[in-house]
Amino acid sequence: MNQNRGAEALLQCLVSRSTIVAELRDCPRDKRALADDLDVSRSTVNRALRNLVDAGVVKRRGNVYETTLTGRAALDAFNQCVRSLRGIVTARDLLSMLPPDAPLDPVFFSGATVHTSTPQIPDSVMQRLFGSIEDADCLYGVAPVALAGQLRPFYETATAGGTTVEMILSNELFEKLVDTPDSRAVIAEQLRRETVTIYRTDVPFGFGLWTVGDEAGIVVYTDTGVGGIARNDEDDAVSWAKAQFDSLREEATLVTDAALDGDE
Repeated sequence: MNQNRGAEALLQCLVSRSTIVAELRDCPRDKRALADDLDVSRSTVNRALRNLVDAGVVKRRGNVYETTLTGRAALDAFNQCVRSLRGIVTARDLLSMLPPDAPLDPVFFSGATVHTSTPQIPDSVMQRLFGSIEDADCLYGVAPVALAGQLRPFYETATAGGTTVEMILSNELFEKLVDTPDSRAVIAEQLRRETVTIYRTDVPFGFGLWTVGDEAGIVVYTDTGVGGIARNDEDDAVSWAKAQFDSLREEATLVTDAALDGDE
């Protein structure tokens, strides 16, 4: 309980004083210089420094104030939280298309670029997706859904430059694809490529997922098509997406020609 109160107090301190903590981290200084640089009164600086010292975020060395290691770590965590919240606000319309329990880590939205479909340009989001994958060396993807008419263009785009492709299809999607002659033919064509590997398994979420090199993305589907995508090239977001793919691949079944023919 004391730890919770301490964390809340530290958070409140950073919400109101993060600018001062950042200033002192970059350049330790005395009260007068800090007040002049921030263009605030000495009384404001005195009150802020007193609170920061009490919180263990700042320490005094002679007449100079500087951040502690606690202060630096807390400021980094605070800034990361703010970036995640800004990303979530940016993705608010996209997130509204998903169920409340969708297993998306907020870290994915820190620094993400979000594109949503519009009635005026309904295919623009898919073009952005294709743009992300067409020049990749390796593509790892998870597909719980496939859109009519997009299966062949997706694989043609993904493999045009010799990209190594590993795709995980949900069991439900796999069954639908093999029951449809056109999509079954696309899957059969891809299985004959040395650079393409396809798996099937139960996928516990309804959004698509991909990683290409140093970028990761999600695809959100609606009843009328693709609602939007989010892309992120930050390390934490890419690591999260790769972990989702790796976890599913461990339990997945490799799709072979025999599986398409019903011999497995």
